Amino acid sequence: MKVKKMVKRLFAVGTGVAMLGATAMGALAADLKDYPSMFVTDGKFNGLLVVGDTASSVDNLALTDIAANMKYKKADAAATTTTTVTGDAWLVGTASKKLEMANTNSTTPTGEQIYDIEQFIGKTELAALADGTYSTTGTSSSYTQYLYFDVKNDNTNEIVRYVENDFDVTADFLYVKSGANIGEYVVEFSSAPESTIQDTTGATCSSGTVLDDYENTKLTMLGKEYTVVLARRPQSTPEDSIKLTLMGGAASGSLLESDSTSVSVGDKSYDVALSYVDTTYAKFTVNGEQSDKLQVGDTFKLADGNEVGVSEILYQNYAGGVHSADFFLGASKVELRDNDITTLATGENSLKVGTETIDGADVNIEGTDDNTTFTLSKIRVNMTAQDDYFVGAGKKLSDAVVEQGDEKELVFSNNWDLLYNGLADVAAHDIRLKSSTDRKYSLVWYDGDNNKVDMPFAFANSSTSLLLADAADEKEVILNEALNISKNDYFVVSAGTASAGTAKSFALQYKGADKSTATSPKISFKNLGSGETLDYSIDTGATSTVATIKLGGYSFAIKNITTSGKTVNDFVINVDLNGDGTLADDAVTSAEVDIVDYYGMTMDFGNVLYLNGTAAAGELGDNVHQLHQPLEPSGGEVKRILMNWTTENTNDYDTQAPARLEFNITATTTNEVTLNLFEVGDVSDPSLTPEGEENVGYGYTTMGAKWTYESPTSSPKQFTYNYPENQRLPQVYVTSGAVASSSSTTGDLTAVDVGVATKLASEVADAWAQNLLVVGGPCVNSVAAELMGNPADCTAGFTPGKAVVKLYEKNGKVAMLVAGYSGEDTRLAGKVVAQQPAKLMGAEVEVSGTSLSDVKVGAPMSNQ
Repeated sequence: MKVKKMVKRLFAVGTGVAMLGATAMGALAADLKDYPSMFVTDGKFNGLLVVGDTASSVDNLALTDIAANMKYKKADAAATTTTTVTGDAWLVGTASKKLEMANTNSTTPTGEQIYDIEQFIGKTELAALADGTYSTTGTSSSYTQYLYFDVKNDNTNEIVRYVENDFDVTADFLYVKSGANIGEYVVEFSSAPESTIQDTTGATCSSGTVLDDYENTKLTMLGKEYTVVLARRPQSTPEDSIKLTLMGGAASGSLLESDSTSVSVGDKSYDVALSYVDTTYAKFTVNGEQSDKLQVGDTFKLADGNEVGVSEILYQNYAGGVHSADFFLGASKVELRDNDITTLATGENSLKVGTETIDGADVNIEGTDDNTTFTLSKIRVNMTAQDDYFVGAGKKLSDAVVEQGDEKELVFSNNWDLLYNGLADVAAHDIRLKSSTDRKYSLVWYDGDNNKVDMPFAFANSSTSLLLADAADEKEVILNEALNISKNDYFVVSAGTASAGTAKSFALQYKGADKSTATSPKISFKNLGSGETLDYSIDTGATSTVATIKLGGYSFAIKNITTSGKTVNDFVINVDLNGDGTLADDAVTSAEVDIVDYYGMTMDFGNVLYLNGTAAAGELGDNVHQLHQPLEPSGGEVKRILMNWTTENTNDYDTQAPARLEFNITATTTNEVTLNLFEVGDVSDPSLTPEGEENVGYGYTTMGAKWTYESPTSSPKQFTYNYPENQRLPQVYVTSGAVASSSSTTGDLTAVDVGVATKLASEVADAWAQNLLVVGGPCVNSVAAELMGNPADCTAGFTPGKAVVKLYEKNGKVAMLVAGYSGEDTRLAGKVVAQQPAKLMGAEVEVSGTSLSDVKVGAPMSNQ
């Protein structure tokens, strides 16, 4: 109900204030499943290991265990991490259709919905949707079950997107839109089960309210068995109305007044006595607990959460008459009611669970009613989001529903769910536009042999002009084959077809040439990726042909253009940069050469125009991407560089094209380089800045490629694009019952070089100046207390026999807390981190047990 929801919201707000240190510090984009990668740079531990000044010896042992067993996968190892979900679970996707995440943009993002993969699922995808048989008095009817997903809301519902949630956490979430459909559960009977219509005495009656053949029957929905304890026609004019009261795991019986009986629900036994009964009410005593007066259909919740209810009262008000009542006892009372089975209404028949009406869960029952016989053909429960739900990595939809203050029973039966396990872990590398000094940009990418290239790109020659060069008047960067290449200039050769996945690019530096009259003359190039020197014999003939560069299976012809020919040392050359067998000599009509990264991302500079720095008409409009260079082969300036980064090969992704990221590189009034980022077709920066961070923004494309756009106040902006080898897909599961996630890593694991990284808490001046691995709780470790928002009660949030492993994030730094209620609890959590890190997942896990042999690791109970 709304009142309940409001109370929950107030509680959530209060909790958010109390846990400010835990939730508002940052994006919480890091994931425990990636441990220890966030703490390792080039094989070395990149933070501090912090223990409390007054910590017990077991805290120190936990820290030692963690440090001694920290291992990472080598960057050059062919290692992958695979996360497996066991139990009844369906990974959203088919052999031909994959669920992709949405592009981050400055407007409302649209993306691929679950509906786009499958409009509905059944027994093939989820065992809980298995076919069943419903048996009534003397008849049986088979039925099928389905879970439908809705296409409405313009591809903005049930998508995976990078976004800030309502609690100021920015991360990739499975997003369910407020007011949109979560799913519709449907039971469809093959032959309609029937019930005669009776009055309360058991006589057939056209105006009767009792559907006796449905009562005391079993119906399994979504893998959960229910007992139909009551089946009635509830309306004052009863025709075409039905109310089914169901109990999960119910027991039932009939008692005379003052009599008692024993029944079992699950593994628990109950003594039930009928202490009072009259024509209207009955009262029961259950294991010594007295119920309220109950009418037929009413229930009373017991102290253990189970409910006792009345299904029938028989009170003969004369001497020797029967005074009896039929009861049912169980958990999960559910009421399915439809006041008019002839119409498919929305919002008129809300689901009831216990005594609560569940906002957003609408019931529709289809069948027939001729006042003699009632039949059932379908039962539908439609679930509609009551708020925006943000399902974080390692979390379930039901977690997000409760987090927003809504009833968890909105997810009908609480025996199915949507699990978001984050993005798939695939190999990736960083493509960068970085500043080596305030006046220079360099470009970092990987060549056709997967070697890392770090090449000069742009230099701020003045406050209004740039050079494509390493510095003023030297070492130009050539990206068009009509341009002359002089000794020490850099250039890129790129052949093949990017859209077909055959393109390969290589960065070279011309290191000089012998004159053709020398003995065995050579021309030399440095391969910036491999570091090798490439020497080729010079053609000493009279033609302009010099030699041919051979890289990646492609050939790139070299020609001399010096007036005196090849008879001088270090003559000027042209190179067939695109490997098409011809050398362009018309700078206006020839195409520049694109750079294609090893993983397939293309850096497109558009057509090179020689305009002596003068802007062409319309160059800012119509998405024209032009790299301006001067007419002269050297010494000229450009006003700016426009380029975009894109994925040309449609085989690299499923159906959702990655956004084209565009860069406008210019010089500043202080003679520094700068850049601005936007998506093609959108003039705004699409990046999102998490709460607590400054001068940095993040975003994703549908490739699962994540960018980091840094805008420091005292140095040039920089851009990093973590681009995957294969599309990094969201791992969204439809689950039922208990499921477990586990990760396994292939490839060689290597011990991390921890070095001298241990500190006492008092020795850490600024908790967020570096990454931290913090052992021990706030009672003994002041840094832990700071992470947790300095709670007044240092034991708050901790339970005897349990520990937590939790991530915090702020200003690009990550802290991991390993802490328990006692030192022994902390030690066990330390052993899990050290020896069983594959059990870690999400932003936080709870650890319980006495040793690694019986340890349990899972989401905290507060999140379940």
